[in-house]
Amino acid sequence: MLNKTITLACALLGLLAAFSMEAWLRSRISKNASTTVTYRTVRNRSHEYWSIQFLPLGLMLAAVAAALYFTQGPLYAAVFIGGAVLCFVSVILGSRTVVTGSIASSSLAVEGDVRGSLRAAYRSAAVMGLFISSFALIGIGGLFFFLSVKRIVSIIACIALGASITSLCIGLSGTAFSGAYALSVKGDDFTDYTGMFIGSGADHVETYILSICASTLLASVGVETSGVISTFTLSSAAKYPLIVFAAGIVASVIGTLAYRGRIVKNPSAGITAGNYPAGIIVIAVSFYFSNVLLQTYVYAYCVTAGVAAMLLSGEIAKLYSSDGIVFKKNVPNAKTIGASQSMIYSLSIGMMSIIIPVALTTAAMVLSYMYANYYGIALAAIGITSMTGINSAVRGFSINTASSSEIASVTDKSEHNPSPADVLLTASVRTDVIGKTYSTVSTTVTLTAMFCALSVSTNSPNAELLSTTSFLGLTLGALSVFVCAGLIIRSIRLTGTVLRERMSSAYEDEKRISTLRGLVPLYGASVIVPAVAGILGGINGLIAFAVSATVTGMCVIFAFNNSGKYFDRMATETLGNVIKVMVVVALVFAPVFMQLHGAF
Repeated sequence: MLNKTITLACALLGLLAAFSMEAWLRSRISKNASTTVTYRTVRNRSHEYWSIQFLPLGLMLAAVAAALYFTQGPLYAAVFIGGAVLCFVSVILGSRTVVTGSIASSSLAVEGDVRGSLRAAYRSAAVMGLFISSFALIGIGGLFFFLSVKRIVSIIACIALGASITSLCIGLSGTAFSGAYALSVKGDDFTDYTGMFIGSGADHVETYILSICASTLLASVGVETSGVISTFTLSSAAKYPLIVFAAGIVASVIGTLAYRGRIVKNPSAGITAGNYPAGIIVIAVSFYFSNVLLQTYVYAYCVTAGVAAMLLSGEIAKLYSSDGIVFKKNVPNAKTIGASQSMIYSLSIGMMSIIIPVALTTAAMVLSYMYANYYGIALAAIGITSMTGINSAVRGFSINTASSSEIASVTDKSEHNPSPADVLLTASVRTDVIGKTYSTVSTTVTLTAMFCALSVSTNSPNAELLSTTSFLGLTLGALSVFVCAGLIIRSIRLTGTVLRERMSSAYEDEKRISTLRGLVPLYGASVIVPAVAGILGGINGLIAFAVSATVTGMCVIFAFNNSGKYFDRMATETLGNVIKVMVVVALVFAPVFMQLHGAF
């Protein structure tokens, strides 16, 4: 009972910190005519974004809930809806700062307080991370107060599926929404980053919930493989990740407050400084409770491996970013070689950049497996996602500074050298790839834990990969990654066309986006493709599909993260969302596919 109380107390502390930072942001907004107009514009666009979410999200949830109702029963359908509500409310709470953060940061920049502007952009993103991690922990942790661990194990995959479907709709539409503005806005208007910021939050909360789902489902494996050095139970194995999550929230609050903002010469300096003390706190707490709850330090090694892989991958990503040493050394100036040649150079750098991050991520998973089998991989994911509060701050900082730069460039007519807008844009470019790398490592390790849970739940830990059904699953998994990447680009282009048509009108009411074109095929593919793999290939095909989609997706996302502005919209918050939904669909509907035995 004490451990449960500590967990919920830390979650409430995270919410309190988030509300306090949000109040701080509101106090930094200048009260003048220009800010009032800009505030109204950003707020209206935020409302516009949310207004187009409800219909596609409602249809997706209704379709999947109906499938669960008729195949597995009303309880699972109800739990699925509960997971969707948990994700949606978490994102709604966090998205409250999408307006205040942008306006506070841009108004401070225009006033000449660039350091304050950078701090506002960072704290705004941290508020999103703290809201989603704290509220999600309250929702999931609350289950342990009222239900037995065995009961939670039976329903938690449906909770994860509800969160995944919600995140899919919000994340994909967010990319299409912001991408459409980037393609369409000209002159004295500014690009809207509302969708991208909210989509990033949805991606983080989805991974957060999926990682605890995987650790709960694999807790039994931890018990079975613990050996004589440990006598821990299923209950303690399932609750240990909650303690690590609680530590992560406290660590994220401390790490966020550590960032003070640097100016002009290197505005991104220190942006990851808070991640290291936060990581140390998480690791220290994981060691203490690993010994107290699980009677050995072995399980803390897995948490440490995950945290180390994420932080080191982020440092490597700096070198390959568009402002990094490797990129500058190998890519000529776009003005001298032209946009098309610059695109080719950027793509080549992106492809090469995957080597070290993939090696680090794989090494963390292999070490975790050696220490604690599949349960160890889940704990590595827990270590990374426990720091969602501060990881979201790094990712959101790049989005917020880009947004603030756009707003400042329109509203600030004075001449500064360098201009505040340029300083904010530099900060955005230098940190963008770091936040995306953190998210990609988190997504990859969590997905690996999820397909491990799939193999365990279907009693197929040694699935036969050298078979026709497995080859079919492997092919479908790899193919789906590239098809979905193409559909993502298509949806951005189509939505941009709609927006350009609206904005060409002289009437303000005609500027609204009433639909997000091209997203229906993506929504359908995320559910239909894994179902096809299960129907045709049975459990072997399904597991092979999950493995192939995860590994291929990891490499493609890492490459796109470092390939410049032409490709990075296909990265974590979009392609990663699709792959996560596919793997969770495979896990939840695995009992149905087991009965079908496959067509081959």
